[in-house]
Amino acid sequence: MDLESKKAGQERRKEEAHLEETLAVVRANVETYSAEVSRMKGDIDEMLEHFHDNDVEVLTILNNTITLHDHMKRALERNERALKKPYFGRIVFQDYSLKKQETLYIGKGGISKDATHWVVVDWRAPVANAYYENGLGKCSYPVPGGGRVKIDLKGKRTYEIEDGKLLDFYDSEVVTNDDLLTKYLAKNKQAVLGEIIATIQKEQNDIIRRSPYHNMIVQGVAGSGKTTVAMHRISYILYNYQERFRPEDFYIVGSNRILLEYITGVLPDLDVYGVRQMTMEQLFVRLLYEDWDGEKYRIRPADQVDRAGWERGTSEWFEALDAFCGALEWEVIPRGSIYLNPKQFVEGFKDGKTGVFDETGGKPPAPGEAVELMSRDAVERYIRQNPSISVQSKINMLNERLEIKIKEEFLGKGVKYTEKERKAILKAYRGRYGKKVWKRSIYDLYREFLEQQREKGVNVQIPDREFDVYDLAALAYLYRRIKETEVISEAHHVVIDEAQDFGMLVYRVLDSCIRECTYTIMGDVSQNIHFGYGLNDWEELKSLLLSGDRDYFGILKKSYRNTVEISEFAARILEHGSFTPYSAEPIIRHGDPVRVLKTENRSGLIRKCTEICQGWQEKGFDTIAVICRNREEASRTAGELRNLMPVAESDLEKAVFQSGVMVLPVEFTKGLEFDAVLILDPTRQEYPSDDGNAKLLYVAATRALHELCVLYEGDLTGLIADPVPVSPTVPPESLQNKKRISIVRNKIPEQEQLPAAQKERPSAAQPGRSLAAQKEQPPAARRERPSAAIRRPAAAASQVPVRKPYESYAEAAKRGVRTAGQSAGAGRNAAAGCPSAGVPAFGDMPSADHLRPAGRPRTDLAVRWSAMNADGLYLQSRYGVLRLCPVGSAIVRVTFVKGSQMTQSVCPGIAVNRMEKGWKLRDTRTAVEFSGKELCLQVDKASGAIRYLTGEKKPLLAERGKDCRLIEDGGALARSWLYLDRTKGEKLYAPGVRGEKGIPLNGSARYISHGGAELPLLLSENGYGMLIASKNPVISCDIPLYGACLCAEGERMLDFYFIAGKSQLTIMNAYAYLCGLI
Repeated sequence: MDLESKKAGQERRKEEAHLEETLAVVRANVETYSAEVSRMKGDIDEMLEHFHDNDVEVLTILNNTITLHDHMKRALERNERALKKPYFGRIVFQDYSLKKQETLYIGKGGISKDATHWVVVDWRAPVANAYYENGLGKCSYPVPGGGRVKIDLKGKRTYEIEDGKLLDFYDSEVVTNDDLLTKYLAKNKQAVLGEIIATIQKEQNDIIRRSPYHNMIVQGVAGSGKTTVAMHRISYILYNYQERFRPEDFYIVGSNRILLEYITGVLPDLDVYGVRQMTMEQLFVRLLYEDWDGEKYRIRPADQVDRAGWERGTSEWFEALDAFCGALEWEVIPRGSIYLNPKQFVEGFKDGKTGVFDETGGKPPAPGEAVELMSRDAVERYIRQNPSISVQSKINMLNERLEIKIKEEFLGKGVKYTEKERKAILKAYRGRYGKKVWKRSIYDLYREFLEQQREKGVNVQIPDREFDVYDLAALAYLYRRIKETEVISEAHHVVIDEAQDFGMLVYRVLDSCIRECTYTIMGDVSQNIHFGYGLNDWEELKSLLLSGDRDYFGILKKSYRNTVEISEFAARILEHGSFTPYSAEPIIRHGDPVRVLKTENRSGLIRKCTEICQGWQEKGFDTIAVICRNREEASRTAGELRNLMPVAESDLEKAVFQSGVMVLPVEFTKGLEFDAVLILDPTRQEYPSDDGNAKLLYVAATRALHELCVLYEGDLTGLIADPVPVSPTVPPESLQNKKRISIVRNKIPEQEQLPAAQKERPSAAQPGRSLAAQKEQPPAARRERPSAAIRRPAAAASQVPVRKPYESYAEAAKRGVRTAGQSAGAGRNAAAGCPSAGVPAFGDMPSADHLRPAGRPRTDLAVRWSAMNADGLYLQSRYGVLRLCPVGSAIVRVTFVKGSQMTQSVCPGIAVNRMEKGWKLRDTRTAVEFSGKELCLQVDKASGAIRYLTGEKKPLLAERGKDCRLIEDGGALARSWLYLDRTKGEKLYAPGVRGEKGIPLNGSARYISHGGAELPLLLSENGYGMLIASKNPVISCDIPLYGACLCAEGERMLDFYFIAGKSQLTIMNAYAYLCGLI
């Protein structure tokens, strides 16, 4: 025996010994977990037997035990699977940070000896990225938080293990080389599935491990592993982002039920449970909520979609639908100004009865009598500024604002109203903009829309009780745009497989209906089998979804499924089309030539089909597909074959992917693959030589892993029989830089873009406002008033002087901060402090529509995880991320952004950018406490609200316990909100510009900003101040009707500095320090 063979033998014995050691750990784990699962099940049964509804303590223990039982059961299943193959790879590397050499074994799941000793590392762990991504030598792998760990990769090894026995192992610089991959791919379908994790390629790994916070579109040729990559990506996200994503946060959307059943069967092997899967039709039914009646309506299958009305799948159809909604909105929401004439509501005695009477006598009001409650301009401005809010929500909000205006009039200094007069006024104006609940049927509206399109010459069928995917998408959009009143949180990440099958209408509707969501979209435009529908390129979808800098478009060119012979045969089919396909690069794996066989008649066709399938089964092929043109042909063929051989379930409503012979229509094979495929009777009649049928037949041919046969009688389709036409082609990759199609989102009807004085109601919207409807309004609301006859609601108390902060503050004045004592006019007109035109001045009162967020937004601010970084303490919620950065012992910067990307920028008016050391962090079950010597912040984990306390834990201020922070991301109309829970009797005021005269803030709403001259400051006599880091207008509101809050207009980020101080001098000096004035 030579030296090399001896060394190889020693290495093998070492590997066999290590495998046995690992299996011993796995067997011990199985024994331990099995005992624990049995014990917990007994505990659960016992608690259920003695449980009473009012026993809260037992209920808590029961829920905790059930959760632990589920986790333990999954750990048991993971270790039981590991008994067959505990790991598939190994990496050896020098860790520069630990200054030692590490050897890690990588498997489908992590295996631990105890809490700190991992025997096998999970393939999803960050360090395992080195196995897939890097060659030998110096490299790095990413870790949570954005950093990278540098290592020197010394070796990579791949193992073949079956049923706990080591068959072989390979050392390679690139562990997933073509030779090794080809060896795995040569196995049958079920065996290949078991090796996928070991053979993930670099380009696939890059897609799997990308951030879930950004959108991704992947163009992958047939057999490139799109579905598999998508499933592994979900598994990876749930493992590495478990604090932010739960299984129920995902939707998997597939093209048909058989594909979804297949995915359902594979996900548990990837340690994924509880992810919801649905077809696109089922997703839109879900988005119709209570308006879908499963007893009354049914879904039309995708393969039965009406081919005539292909326009229904386009962006242009979405634009037409959006314009229809805009016209409807114009029709149903009154635009005119609404007035109140007090003389119409006078309590008195008339005709022997007491009551509230109209004493106008039909005469117009005298100058100053009528009060304008809602102006036309205000209504139209609100509608324009809130395009994403449904019509019903706008109606409800306008009714609510009208009621608020009326109540403000009651509180004014003008006319005094009795209790009966107030009730009569409120009753008369109630529901002026419409009813509280939308009554018209969404289905009737859809029929009306389709009838309008028919009148314009569009060839479209009007469904009655059966709806296809495009009908359902349009209905979901109508529900969202017209009827929705409560925003329901749907998925946070949607994975769409076979995405090319759906037209742009589907994606425009999804983008409108599912908010706060990102997408992983997988498809191949060469497999768009829905002819006029679907996507023939990705450009429009890229324009819609890939607008962010970190959004991603990837291409998977390598085909791992087919042999070279099958791949070349399928490519020739595509070459008959007039389109340019994405080119596939097959892995070099040869097999038998594709057979094209003819029979004389139908009976001979079925006998030969049976003979071929049985021959494949004798070869050991587990999964075989007989692919027919449509449902009817598949059902007929399955019945005929069943007389000669066993055939799997052929009812498409019951069929699941399984071993044996499956007879399927070509559309139901999308996303699936089989050991062998027989395409049955592809004639010229069934598959004419056009682009759509070329893609359809290409899909059928590329389902085969190892062998493909075409069996026919009669006239074979020209897509196979005819020679390939010769024409120059340009790969679509070269078209990537072409101009993108412009898409207008949330389009506003053109009529609403005109100045208010020029607007006329569009003719299409005229019928909705009948004369009878106008007569229902009180006379004062119908008549136009001369401007002299209109008075505004009474204003709040005028600006009053505030005492000087303190004498020693004069020192700060020498460095740019003036003391109080000058007139208000001097402060307003200072060159640097004079606000520009259109910018609210310091002390101005905001209108009511500036005191409430648009719509009724709901936020989930519960703390999901916290982490201390170099720039502060980060606390992540579903809604956004909160950062607490101590600037001093009594100053903390509080920053909140929607989503997960925290900004590193500092407001231009702030001169200090540092983090104070020495603050202590304490994390309890219910709260996170962050404290310095003079200031302590407690963040409630359930609500995300902060309590501000002194160093001695004396309360200073608390944020509201529910929905305390809100970001409105409306472009130029963006606003950030902070809601507070102030103590009773707390005195508040805001200093003027450069220390000028201030204003009291109690019981009122005021702009406290200075037009950009200085940053606004709120002072409280409770011993704190709040510096709002914004050059934009800032509102302080202390009116109970709206809630105590601060609002920064034009800001997508909430950013302020909380300052604790026993005296106003301390707070003002801290303000000057932060602004660089001292």
